[in-house]
Amino acid sequence: MLHHLERVLIWLAIIATAIMMFMTSGDALMRYAFNKPFIGAYEVTEKYLMIAAIFLGFPYAYRGGAFIRVTFLVDMLPAALKRSVNWIAYLVSVACCVLLLYATGLAAWRAIGDNTTLATLPIRVGPSQALVPLGFLVLLILMLIEARRVGSGEAMLFAQESPAESS
Repeated sequence: MLHHLERVLIWLAIIATAIMMFMTSGDALMRYAFNKPFIGAYEVTEKYLMIAAIFLGFPYAYRGGAFIRVTFLVDMLPAALKRSVNWIAYLVSVACCVLLLYATGLAAWRAIGDNTTLATLPIRVGPSQALVPLGFLVLLILMLIEARRVGSGEAMLFAQESPAESS
């Protein structure tokens, strides 16, 4: 079930990125070739498409080991100490994810209740804010599922290869 949700989120992020590319290219073409830019292209890109592309891609980035890690010191530690450091890193990461989920959830709740629209189009801005906690929620669930693999260092948080290397 979670894998299917993750797949849906990554496809939504991919589609948002594609729309963003086509909309930005089309807007530039229309603006400079015909002096008729797309109305609201910048705002839709900024308020909806970028948010979707970034935050809906979090679970995929986590699963692929794409988050930034600095491991040169941890790699030199003895195995027992390395396990302890991994647990500390994992707990701090989960705590940060919980705090960000809570904060973005509150912000999204307030934004959804707000009737603010884009300046150029009558599209409400609030619903786009719900994409942020959704990305953090799925990321948190993935991290919690991984708790049993932290001690062995096999959790995705400690993956040694980047997504490009694993394919």
